[in-house]
Amino acid sequence: MTSRYSDDLVNQVRESNDILSVVSESVQLKKVGGRYVGLCPFHAERTPSFTVSPDKQLFYCFGCHAGGNVFTFIMKLEGLTFREAVRRLGERAGIDVSENPETQAEREARERRERAYRLNELAMKYYAKVLLKSAAAGPAREYLAQRGVSPEAQELFSVGYAPPSWNGLITAMGRSGAPPHLLAEAGLAAVDTGSSGRRYYDRFRNRVIFPIVNVYNRVVGFGGRALDDSTPKYLNSPESPVFNKRANLYGLNRAADHIRARQTAVLVEGYMDVVAAHQAGVGNAVATLGTALTREQARMISRYAQRVVMCYDADSAGSAATERGVGTISGIGLDVMVAMLPEGHDPDSLVRHFGGEALDGAIQQAVPYARYRIEQILGATDMSALESRLSAAEAVVAVVADLAGEVERAEYVRELSGRLGVDPSALAADVRRAAAGRRAPGARTVSARPEAFTAPSDPVWGSKAYLEVERALIRLAAASSANLSRIATEIGPDGFRVAANRELLAMMCRGDQEGRSVSYAELVDECPEEIRDYATEILSAGGVFETETDGLENTLKTWQHLGIQHRLGEIGPEVRKAEEAGDHERIRSLLDEQKRLAEALRGKRTLY
Repeated sequence: MTSRYSDDLVNQVRESNDILSVVSESVQLKKVGGRYVGLCPFHAERTPSFTVSPDKQLFYCFGCHAGGNVFTFIMKLEGLTFREAVRRLGERAGIDVSENPETQAEREARERRERAYRLNELAMKYYAKVLLKSAAAGPAREYLAQRGVSPEAQELFSVGYAPPSWNGLITAMGRSGAPPHLLAEAGLAAVDTGSSGRRYYDRFRNRVIFPIVNVYNRVVGFGGRALDDSTPKYLNSPESPVFNKRANLYGLNRAADHIRARQTAVLVEGYMDVVAAHQAGVGNAVATLGTALTREQARMISRYAQRVVMCYDADSAGSAATERGVGTISGIGLDVMVAMLPEGHDPDSLVRHFGGEALDGAIQQAVPYARYRIEQILGATDMSALESRLSAAEAVVAVVADLAGEVERAEYVRELSGRLGVDPSALAADVRRAAAGRRAPGARTVSARPEAFTAPSDPVWGSKAYLEVERALIRLAAASSANLSRIATEIGPDGFRVAANRELLAMMCRGDQEGRSVSYAELVDECPEEIRDYATEILSAGGVFETETDGLENTLKTWQHLGIQHRLGEIGPEVRKAEEAGDHERIRSLLDEQKRLAEALRGKRTLY
């Protein structure tokens, strides 16, 4: 990686941000031996393959092969450049990095983001003040009271009100020095380019305002609920330098700690559902932003929870949204349950009519999606009509066939054959046929590795044993300058068969010649991007040799041992060629070499 930050400053920022602490803010980790493991935030998986090595300050995923140090992690997670990652982590550690120059494009992008954050913060305060003090906000205050939103909840979520005026916010923000075109850039104003010229106007008018705040407690956008017949009923901020509705969840800033503590997120549909849930004590509730649940949102949840309870409206639209959401959540590797709300209710109305205990009870009694779907199907079935029951049987077959376990499928077949009045053996046969065409659940596709990272096609050089030896040599070279010196002297980069390993050893040798001693994390920083993940994989891995006092000696001996095996494999064809040519001197020389090499192998132990 390159930047105009000094090496000393980059090292200071790296050393001030322990990778375990940084990663733990986004990924649930469990200690296993000397490492920490969890579900990878960069690809969908059910079995944890993401690891963090605190001693080496590296992370690596054995599923998707993403890896690197603390800078790489933040870059991949938040889509930042290296310079931006240094700034982000510098801010986290309280280190001033402002004196370092930026490119013009970097500076302009940063200024746009900071300006949008600042304007959104001012707008949030303006809307909140209007709700509290403006006479025009009377209908909004009445609406919130009718919906049971307490003053405390209004303050907790910074609820506000946008007056009916076309330029109320523009005028107020103008007094703070914010021109209309910057408000439009931040998504707070819109522009009419009619025949009379450009005219700016407030995007939100006569709406109850719900600020959307990210997990860093920065205001990224707003949602507005209309108090008249305006459409849409709910209006979100447009895309801006800081807002992407596919990558944000309403209420996550308030819910993150509760989700992490309970290992469960409750997913609801709307702003009012979140507010009502939190008032009722369900502090782990979050909502999507007017869209179906996205993979980006599901991955955000996976940083905090292992389990999601879908708590959508009990109507056809809510059912369809639940079905889509279950697929997205399952694809990320999270467990998913469904809260079955009473007919005609959403979380907000359930709390208002029956109290918070009713919502909490529905969440506690959440059922697997298969059960939810089956009850929906049966609830819409006319059990007195044969055609209706057969249609329901066909629908439940599709649901049961998706289940992973044979025992679970058999139990559902037994129950459903009785409820539908159909032959259990026939129903079981239909389920087996449908299940036969299903893809194995939880299967994971691992990305192919670039050819440059593999050895030539050769019985020895391409063997698993030899590849592991080369990887162990790279780890040992990185562990100490003494190891590096000996490996460079006895083998050198040209002695490695894997191109990426040659590059890594050459990098370390250059650093050693320059008098630099680099850590594992620093080595990853210096790697070309195309081999950075591979390098992290090698450096993160453990091996036989690292646990032995004579590790380097044994590794070098094994490398020599495999080299002898390779040469022995070459001698046979060479002898046959010499025999065909009648070159008896060459034959004697080859046979003598073969004897010497065979003797050299005796008594050697193979460590791989």
